[in-house]
Amino acid sequence: MSTRAKQFFLLSSLVALHAEYSGDHSLVIYVMFAPGHQYLPKYSSYGMLDDYKVFTYDSTSDEFSHPFGQLETLTTVWRDLSDCTNFKTGYFNLFSRYANLTLGLKGPLLQLMYGCQLSHNETSSGLYHFSVNGEYSLSVDMDNPEWYSYLPQDLDIKNILDRFELWNHNNLIYIHRDCVPRLKKFYEHSRPILDQRVPPKAVISYKRSGALNCVVTGFYPKDITVEWMVNGQPALDGISTGLLPNHDQTYQIQVSILLSDATHNYSCQINHSSLPEPMVLTWDASSSMTDEKTSLHIGFIAGLIAMFLLIVVLMCFILKRVIWKKNVYL
Repeated sequence: MSTRAKQFFLLSSLVALHAEYSGDHSLVIYVMFAPGHQYLPKYSSYGMLDDYKVFTYDSTSDEFSHPFGQLETLTTVWRDLSDCTNFKTGYFNLFSRYANLTLGLKGPLLQLMYGCQLSHNETSSGLYHFSVNGEYSLSVDMDNPEWYSYLPQDLDIKNILDRFELWNHNNLIYIHRDCVPRLKKFYEHSRPILDQRVPPKAVISYKRSGALNCVVTGFYPKDITVEWMVNGQPALDGISTGLLPNHDQTYQIQVSILLSDATHNYSCQINHSSLPEPMVLTWDASSSMTDEKTSLHIGFIAGLIAMFLLIVVLMCFILKRVIWKKNVYL
């Protein structure tokens, strides 16, 4: 397909669907082909619209599971994905046969990741990656139906894949013609989820190790900035857990900093699209230290109580032994 034809297909799709689209979103489909691998279906796949799973499929049930219910507007999408599954299965089987004959790879585990990203200004990009046993990894050239890799050990895999001219040609057709309309279609029905703005909840805690921890949770979307400020200046030694998912489609993150001087002003600053202005939490040294002392006092008292109970139990045990011995000698 010529570059002009690719641009025509992509522009036509964008013009038709521009009115409903906003933001910067991506649609990525993950596929695994694992024939003969115990506990794994022969073929499985799932699609991610940003961080929202729009469908799952495995050959065991031979059904597409999705959160959209019975929508006629998605009927053609499921039919096309089913045809695509059959198409890919044929080439996966063919690749496995060639890889066994030429490379001695028996029952290789094949993984595929492909999709596109579309920004609010109608700029798009695509990706198409293929992996074998987690050892060999190649990508499709977005301008030519060929595979490439920068690792010399992938050359034999590339030679096999380059022989599949029809598959390679269809890869580019999907990326340049079909992926954006499909992204739009999923976005149309996922918009209430993707466009929601859930503000974060945050708290500062003091650790006995001498660190301050800023815990931020319950926010969506996941893009967020959490940083410690010391005397009004950004701290460079903050340690982050990274983004972690919650069970309800929201996220959490924790950022810690070592408390070097209790007389300094420590604050945690949070920037998120749901907030009209940055959220700032300031650490109160007096209350934190009081809480720490209270915890120590409670721990000390609990230790005394436990020691007293232990002494009582030992005294009861010794008393019973003395009584038993007297009864034996009598």
